[in-house]
Amino acid sequence: MSHHIRRLLAVADASPEGERLARTAAALARRLDAGLVALWVLRRPSPSPAETFARGAGPMHEVFEHQAAAEAGLSTEARLAFVRAVGAAGVPVDFRPTWDDGAASLPPTRAGDLFVVGHPKLHDQPDALTAERLLIASGRPVLILPSDAESSVHGPVLICWNGSPAARRAVEDALPLIRTAGSATILVVDDAASLEGVEDLTTSLRERGVKAAVQWTTSGSATVAETIAAVAGDLDAGLIVLGGYSRSPTLERIFGGVTRSFLAGAPRPLLLSHVPAHLARAQAPAGEAAG
Repeated sequence: MSHHIRRLLAVADASPEGERLARTAAALARRLDAGLVALWVLRRPSPSPAETFARGAGPMHEVFEHQAAAEAGLSTEARLAFVRAVGAAGVPVDFRPTWDDGAASLPPTRAGDLFVVGHPKLHDQPDALTAERLLIASGRPVLILPSDAESSVHGPVLICWNGSPAARRAVEDALPLIRTAGSATILVVDDAASLEGVEDLTTSLRERGVKAAVQWTTSGSATVAETIAAVAGDLDAGLIVLGGYSRSPTLERIFGGVTRSFLAGAPRPLLLSHVPAHLARAQAPAGEAAG
């Protein structure tokens, strides 16, 4: 696994939420000395009632021209909004078109190393670009930002740790962000056994110039997700790092409970990495339950 993020991917969207997302992605790309890939979604406009009755080469040609002009207008609006939002950051932007062909459609995932998405998803964003589907289908980590507020991804990093392959993968994916933050707290909730392997992680982070501390706590009457969110609030964490792994081939049941809770509502910027269940089991030490 490379510990470099060379290009970030974000969706070009003309809404205020989309522009906030673009600003954050651009600022992050600048911090990481990375490029930015803007995916703008092309949709075929629905024909007007008159167009549905078009017959013959001439009328059909006019219909196609009208739809092409509408597509170009939508694309231009999204592109201009993205350029306007990221202009101050001064990062190179590569625009990549992708057609909205339903949930099965997936953008060119090899174009970048980290997806930056909003949550809840942007107003007109296709299901293929939600955090859940990108995590499963792309093989790339996903940075989820609250869509309803500016998110700077500044401040200390909170690493959620249970010693699993998913947690290790998340730390590897987040390492460039952790290094730029300069400090991280490794949080272990309830499972004291996970503390046994945390010393190696702490040493590794310190060798990379990161001030790393360990915190163990119990969830008590709260859920693990609520406990993580509370600790993140106490630390004023700029980023939460969490590993997710699949439990079944069904999307509705594919993530563990903590991951599902954060996907339902991430209170702060959240980096999620995904490890399929069969790989998590294969990579886990004997006797250790992955996730």
